[in-house]
Amino acid sequence: MSLKGISYFFFPSLSDFGILLSTTMKKSKLFLDILRLPVDYLAIFAALLMAYKIRPITDLIPGVQYHFTLDQLPVFSEYLKFSLVSALFLVLLFAYNGLYSINSAERLSHVTLKIIFLVSAWLMFIIAYYALVLHQLFFSRITLAHIWLFAILFVFLGRLFLRLLEYFLYRFGILRTRLLFIGLNEFADESFEILKKDRKYEIVGALAEKIESRKKGALKIVGTFSDLGTVVKKYSVDEVIQFEANLAGLRPDELLTFCRSHHLHYYFVPDILKLQSTNVEMEMLDGIPFISLKQTRLEGWGRVSKRLFDFFASLILILLFLPFALIIALLIKLDSKGSVFYGSIRKYKNRTFKAYKFRSMIQDADSKRATLLNKNERKGPLFKIRNDPRVTRVGRFLRKTSLDEFPQLINVFLGQMSLVGPRPHLPEEVAQYESEHLRVFALKPGITGLAQINGRSNLDFEDELKFDFYYIENWSLWLDLKILIQTVGVLFRADGH
Repeated sequence: MSLKGISYFFFPSLSDFGILLSTTMKKSKLFLDILRLPVDYLAIFAALLMAYKIRPITDLIPGVQYHFTLDQLPVFSEYLKFSLVSALFLVLLFAYNGLYSINSAERLSHVTLKIIFLVSAWLMFIIAYYALVLHQLFFSRITLAHIWLFAILFVFLGRLFLRLLEYFLYRFGILRTRLLFIGLNEFADESFEILKKDRKYEIVGALAEKIESRKKGALKIVGTFSDLGTVVKKYSVDEVIQFEANLAGLRPDELLTFCRSHHLHYYFVPDILKLQSTNVEMEMLDGIPFISLKQTRLEGWGRVSKRLFDFFASLILILLFLPFALIIALLIKLDSKGSVFYGSIRKYKNRTFKAYKFRSMIQDADSKRATLLNKNERKGPLFKIRNDPRVTRVGRFLRKTSLDEFPQLINVFLGQMSLVGPRPHLPEEVAQYESEHLRVFALKPGITGLAQINGRSNLDFEDELKFDFYYIENWSLWLDLKILIQTVGVLFRADGH
């Protein structure tokens, strides 16, 4: 049967299949997104077969011989069934963890980390299945290692191939989405400057209340609101973005009806989004649509996962650090009079708590602070001087290595602080904050944070806030782990003050 006959057989009209394929590829690169699934499956299946074929030929490490005989391998037909089912299981695991999200813009490096983790978990499931269900060990540990290696490598190469294919298709103008802006304002111009750099989009221009000349390189006006139908047809527009709420001569319901009848994707960008571009969600409350602007991703299960991580990690670190804490306590007592610990009153939202530290100053340091305020080296409400005369000899070492802050693990364990977050704030500092500064209380204060690994006490107050605000808006467990790893490097450099 010809392609034409097949088209007639499966679709009501002759061109339905062509229209479907064209629409899929042109409007949203859905074709390439869906293609990831069969490519992954074939890559995993190939990895399983490669591991089976290569096992009799070589060991995992060349020159290191492991006892192996051919009768240890299952017959190929059995292994083939195992491979088909196992590959499907891993693809389902990928799907459950979001690796087939449509129009995903996740970096290949992040995707690769997920692949490594999921392939490792998949092999653990296979080992558990053999042990608990079949009551036997997997036939070859070396084959398992080869499966792990080849699965990660082949899936990565498949993803890389699709990324390169996507890149070249966009490069030659294929798959590009044609955008039409409705309305002109500052946010429309800012969006144009961002989107014009993205090869996925081709911005045909904007409709405005009236035609007017604009500077070269800016978002051009291709017609008035009344020219909507003509412009959409002329430029083969795929998607429409409305930037102004009130359009002279064009009611919002008319615009929405037009987009629906012409099968155009419609977006509306309210002016409020100029103030916030992340953590924006649409919610339906009793059938009424609301735009929700969340301060942070740390809501719901995110908050639960962060607290669980803080609880168990702080408990483990406290137990590991206990012997060193005893040595530090002894050094503090030998160096100067006073207690081993110092409880500094800190403020979080409307309550205060004691943030514990190893004492690094003389016993009556707080009473002498007022006499040193004129020597403050930091801009803003924070107080810091490089060579503080109140710091003891042992305290200077503790501060330089940040060991003085380890008792704050107790605050983390009690839930008063987090391992990663904004710096803890003194009540007298908070009293001087302006209203926008109070955004730092969206998250619990942390022992370390973005500011601490990007300048520590050398940062001015406003610069420190920029790092804190970025962290609040872009929180993730991955970011927490990255900050903790970089904190270890900062401690080894011992560049604190």
